[in-house]
Amino acid sequence: MHKWYPRKTRNRFYNSAPNYTPESFLFGTIPSMLQSVIARFTRTTYNSEKWFHATPLPSQSSSLQISWIGHATFLIQVNGYNIITDPVFGNLLSPLFPRLLKPGISATSLPPIDYVLISHNHRDHMDRHSLYTIKQKNPNVHILVAQGDKAWFDYHNFTHSSEHSWWEEIIISPQLRFTFLPSVHWSQRYLFDKNRSLWGSWMISCGNQHVYFAGDTAYGDHFAQIAHEFPTITAALLPIGPGEPSQWMQHNHLNSETALQAFETLRAHAFIPMHWGTFAFGSDHGEEPIIRLKQAWEHKKETLNDRTLHIIKAGEPVHVHPKEQLPAEPAHIPERNKQNKQEKQRKENG
Repeated sequence: MHKWYPRKTRNRFYNSAPNYTPESFLFGTIPSMLQSVIARFTRTTYNSEKWFHATPLPSQSSSLQISWIGHATFLIQVNGYNIITDPVFGNLLSPLFPRLLKPGISATSLPPIDYVLISHNHRDHMDRHSLYTIKQKNPNVHILVAQGDKAWFDYHNFTHSSEHSWWEEIIISPQLRFTFLPSVHWSQRYLFDKNRSLWGSWMISCGNQHVYFAGDTAYGDHFAQIAHEFPTITAALLPIGPGEPSQWMQHNHLNSETALQAFETLRAHAFIPMHWGTFAFGSDHGEEPIIRLKQAWEHKKETLNDRTLHIIKAGEPVHVHPKEQLPAEPAHIPERNKQNKQEKQRKENG
């Protein structure tokens, strides 16, 4: 299967997706931000407290334990390693985007962190204050970032960082490796640096367990490419918002329905949703993405076989166990197999 690799022209990266049109900052990003702000003031605020469930966590875990902290921030504990993704613990551009759901684990309450994985440099995924707090507690923490972002970490005195391109594998030990993978998105941190650095997703591999962290992405062929390279994905951490207004969001984000489509394409065994309920991005904020995901899952439950949807609260850990790879045809849709078996029996019986 043909793999996507990043395209770079005049020191800017571009998505490899066929017919992909880069988002216009003036006519895409700004209007969607304005609609998000307007929606926040015109819609009823949801009860975020019911989605908070702080639980004491072990300093280490030998089995795979995944805790959602909020937005795209997860604490992943496996084989004695503590890994955190896209750490963001505070507000963003307050008061425009205040945090609606408090962190399930505070930055100061984290166990010792070994590795930080950054998907891209947007401020809701790469937050300076949160990263500083982690570094103060863990001076030797290693931060893995997308190509083009290491300069930012060097400038801010993060001494243990490395940058990576799509399909690059980072072998930490025989028990742990990371692979930086494609996504359909963009990067920008300041006014004039759009797409100066890469964006992507991460696979965390530990023995026969593979945890896919999607970062930010729209739907694309990269999910099939990833499934081809990783045929047994234990858990997929997928964003389910913002999905509205769809005319802008669909080019760079998943909504609940396309996230489920991505999950099916990945052939992963457990689906853990993220990127919802924490900040009022898009006009579908609050609980709407989760409600839509539940409806989409219910609609497709007969074709999802023994796969599992874990809707977890902020701070709530979930233990995910590896399973055998699902068959290409779901076992619970046996009509053709049943017919073949009956035909075989008739032949054998003469």
